[in-house]
Amino acid sequence: MVKTKVFLLCLTVIVTLFSMILCMELYALERSIARGIYTDVLDEMQDIGYLHSGLAEYYTGEMISLGWETVQEDFFAGSSPRDEVGRARKERNEMVSLTMTIRPSRLSQWIHYVIEGETDFHFAGSRPSEYFDPGW
Repeated sequence: MVKTKVFLLCLTVIVTLFSMILCMELYALERSIARGIYTDVLDEMQDIGYLHSGLAEYYTGEMISLGWETVQEDFFAGSSPRDEVGRARKERNEMVSLTMTIRPSRLSQWIHYVIEGETDFHFAGSRPSEYFDPGW
């Protein structure tokens, strides 16, 4: 009888620990995918001087296919410049800024709330533009 209770207790502890490790690994994976998308978009913005609508649509589709939701009107709300006319140029020392907010899966929301105190993944940053105007 005692051996059965000890066995069940040990089994419960092992299952609980493996479940916790699995949850943390899934959270880390989801956050790293989001961070990777953020850095890819910011690199592209830095090269072309603005957030191209085709680029935003492509990555929006990728994030929706991952099951993520937008928090505001789109994933890249607050990013600038967003059109070719307002393109940031290197010769003027202008900056591109990207803000990306994602509502991840429920599991990641819970873990992120415990760790960071908020449920959404939020990435923001600026870099100097690398785009040179060909007429310069």
